[in-house]
Amino acid sequence: MLPSQTFRPATPSGFEPALLRARRLFESSDLEDTRERISRVMQPHGLQPIARAHGGRAHMDYLCVGGIGIGTIAFGEAMRVDVEHVEDYHLLMFCLRGRADTLVGGQALQTHGLQGMACAPGERFVAALSADAEQLVLRLDRRMLEAHAGRPIRFDTAFDLRRPALQAWLQQLHLLLNAEPMLAAVHAHPLVALEMERLLVQLLLAGQPWTEVAAAPMLRAGQGGRACVRRAEAYMREHADAPLRMADIAEAAGVPVRTLQEAFQQARDCSPMQYLRELRLDVAHRRLREPQAGTTVATVALDCGFTHLGRFAQAYAQRFGESPSATLRG
Repeated sequence: MLPSQTFRPATPSGFEPALLRARRLFESSDLEDTRERISRVMQPHGLQPIARAHGGRAHMDYLCVGGIGIGTIAFGEAMRVDVEHVEDYHLLMFCLRGRADTLVGGQALQTHGLQGMACAPGERFVAALSADAEQLVLRLDRRMLEAHAGRPIRFDTAFDLRRPALQAWLQQLHLLLNAEPMLAAVHAHPLVALEMERLLVQLLLAGQPWTEVAAAPMLRAGQGGRACVRRAEAYMREHADAPLRMADIAEAAGVPVRTLQEAFQQARDCSPMQYLRELRLDVAHRRLREPQAGTTVATVALDCGFTHLGRFAQAYAQRFGESPSATLRG
């Protein structure tokens, strides 16, 4: 997709995950087998044909990007899905085809086309799916989402992908699932996968209304904040070339995410992730100064978590006073 192109949904639902369809987990005409195979990815749940069972052929496609699971599910017949309570993840769902009547945390919603729903951890989820329904589901790990948001949150249940605020998120998801080189880079480089995870989550947080469900206790700098900053810095220096999330750094520092963010702002006037970015620029600089056979600027940038080569080159030049290619040539 060229930058100047306008995003045009292609299917009746408004979305077509072409590359996802090449990653089929299973096809089955056996209801118990279908239930068991989906449960391996999502969680145990109830399945009950709405009309008399006629052995519809079910399928599921699935892939992961960091802490985000993305999949399609179809049953080939009208089906009732009952999840007593969603486990440790946030469930987003809308219908690529067909429709569903859903009950989420006691709220009834009709799900069809670009009108979907969000279910928080611990809530009950029930859906009555039409025979032609194919769902697109996203499984957002709760801990991962809280790490990016900086707090426990709950999305508004109604998830309307026609909203202007969600178009950037929808376009990025569409691009990921239709651009083979991008998806290949995500699977080949753990840091790229983490950056894509972060981008998708931040666009989602910016576009979908949400509320904070609990406040983490705050630790002021005078109560050990500087000590947690030092612990976090030591951990990041040791793991600068690893795919780190805020939750990983906060756990190593022994404090909640929000505490660490505030302590860094007070002690360093930057966020932990900004500090990590500078460390990764140092790693990139070292690798370009001491290249191995086959080292290129692109491979070093990707290995260090920089997915946009132009922005990497700009940040690198600001930090070291020369371009990455100049360092490599030297």
